[in-house]
Amino acid sequence: MANEIEQEYNKLSKKYKLIKFKEIDSEFEISTLETPKFLIRNILRKIEEKLEFYIEVIGNLVHPDASSISSMYEVRYFSDDEKNEMYLLFKNLMKTNRNIIKLILSSDEKEQADFLNGFFNEWLRIKKVLINYLDKMKESWEKESTI
Repeated sequence: MANEIEQEYNKLSKKYKLIKFKEIDSEFEISTLETPKFLIRNILRKIEEKLEFYIEVIGNLVHPDASSISSMYEVRYFSDDEKNEMYLLFKNLMKTNRNIIKLILSSDEKEQADFLNGFFNEWLRIKKVLINYLDKMKESWEKESTI
């Protein structure tokens, strides 16, 4: 199936000048899709799923739930400036997520392809920021502290 996905992607890539298959597959694991039908739409769904996960992670720090000990613990290690930056990232992720949902509904393959081309480089930037926050979250658990 992965070979069929790559073949279909390469056809669409010629039509819409998409980024290389290996690059997008490396980030969003599109070779694991079950069918090459509606490929760009299904790639957007994969991206949307990934964004949902990070929206949840960042959202729990932007607005920690008092019943979540992990969120309450981790948020203590971020400065107010970092929390404000996280909120802006959260907003950007939400805007992108909602845009993807709209694009999936519209079923306009050209619009979907245009989004995919524009989003990929933005994702690489977002990913670096997320890694920095996740490093700090992980490091918070390595410090001695009390509840």
